[in-house]
Amino acid sequence: MRSLSVMQWNRPETPTLLGLWLLLIVGAKIGFHRMPRARHFFPESAVLIVLGLFAGFTIYEMWTVDLYLHPDLFFLYLLPPIVLEAGYFMPNKAFISNITTISLFAVAGTVINIFLTSCFIFACQNFYDFNITIVDTLLFSTVISAVDPVAVLSVFEEIHVNKLLYITVFGESLLNDAVTVVLYHSFHSMVRIGQAHLIYQDYTMSMMNFFLVSGGGILVGVVFAVLAALGVKWSANVSVLQPIICITVPYMAYLCSEIVHVSGILGIVVCGICMKSYVTGSMEERADITVKYTLKTLSSCCEAVIFVFLGFSIFSKDHTWDIGFAIVTVITCFAARFLVVFILSWIANKWRMQKISLRDQTIMAFGGLRGAICFGLVLTIDGEVVPAKPIMISTTLIVIVFTVFIQGTMIKPLVSFLNVKIDSAYDKSLFESCMEHCFEDAMCGVEAIIGTHGQYYWKNKVDKWNTQFLEPALTRQDMNRGRRLVKKLTDMTTDEQRVALLHDDVVELDP
Repeated sequence: MRSLSVMQWNRPETPTLLGLWLLLIVGAKIGFHRMPRARHFFPESAVLIVLGLFAGFTIYEMWTVDLYLHPDLFFLYLLPPIVLEAGYFMPNKAFISNITTISLFAVAGTVINIFLTSCFIFACQNFYDFNITIVDTLLFSTVISAVDPVAVLSVFEEIHVNKLLYITVFGESLLNDAVTVVLYHSFHSMVRIGQAHLIYQDYTMSMMNFFLVSGGGILVGVVFAVLAALGVKWSANVSVLQPIICITVPYMAYLCSEIVHVSGILGIVVCGICMKSYVTGSMEERADITVKYTLKTLSSCCEAVIFVFLGFSIFSKDHTWDIGFAIVTVITCFAARFLVVFILSWIANKWRMQKISLRDQTIMAFGGLRGAICFGLVLTIDGEVVPAKPIMISTTLIVIVFTVFIQGTMIKPLVSFLNVKIDSAYDKSLFESCMEHCFEDAMCGVEAIIGTHGQYYWKNKVDKWNTQFLEPALTRQDMNRGRRLVKKLTDMTTDEQRVALLHDDVVELDP
């Protein structure tokens, strides 16, 4: 009989270490949120990077183990839960209302940012200790110019900025994935072909690929949203399966998008946005609560692991540092972001009813945070055709640390200093909801009288089509306007009764 004193470490080693790391991360987050002064100055993401920094230093000194964030671990396992949670809880009305502005920043802004950054980095090559071609700078600028939704979420949700500011920057960070991925693969192919062998068709194919990647991601997201809605509807008698469907089907949308080389982030975000309106009409309340808390928990855990791994990566033994290249890159990214935001905001304000103020523009410029997507992309660069890959990896880490620590830390004080409008935790009353619906109907009537087809006309058309065809087909109980108002009244009454009961208990306990 085997002695009980012998510990079997080899078999449970991996899950034990994983559990210890998660507990360490949870402990760090609890400690951070119990220190109001630290929360006022530093974002949570910066604290997690510092945790990974110290842990990576300790592990590297004691065991000389090279720890880094593997691209497959990030793109296939850690990123999908974060963007799914973002899409599922996306304020659909605000997102659709600002879709033109978001697309302007996501497409035109990212392209302009890439070319500005590339030109300036290439122009300053005399300050570097290595040679770099224009195609290499375009490839690196594509990687480093992408606004990271993970970093933006972690900072903006702590500050509770106003809805316009949040939806614009976060929507931009989600949609610019299509631009970034297309240009990254295009420039990577150009680097392999060689600058001297490029032809006109290579550039035209890059433009065509953008529409294929973005359109394909949206199409995949819509298809899987329909599958998720039908699955939830048909599993009404087995409600325990509904949360599994709501989490697994969007994840399959992400994987299928990656398989066919379209935008996985767009696929899973569109799936989350589209399916929410229909699955909530078929799920029981307990299943709905399970989905919400599961998504929040998975997103929080994955986000924490990503930033800790970024701290690990700083102590990788494969780093090659070029101070001149790093300084030029950081300054260029910072300056190009401000220039692009101010120019595109001026253009967007030409047609917007609610203007983007100069204060909001400043926060938007500071909100151009880089994160793990940049690091994951730069790790996938082929080192055989891009000899400067180690320098690019090290510089990418410097840019991430600068944006998260310097810009992320300055956003909170800057919001207070500029007196930027904050999104207050306020729920509309039943009367306000009714008046909002009446206003939309009245504006639709006004547009019909004057003979124009504005946003209220098209919104009314889409709502009618949705009520007549989609909701009966995809939901067990269609959530029309009347049912939503009744549900809102029920929730408000339940909350009022809960508060009253708690108040009565407190009064009884008081001596």
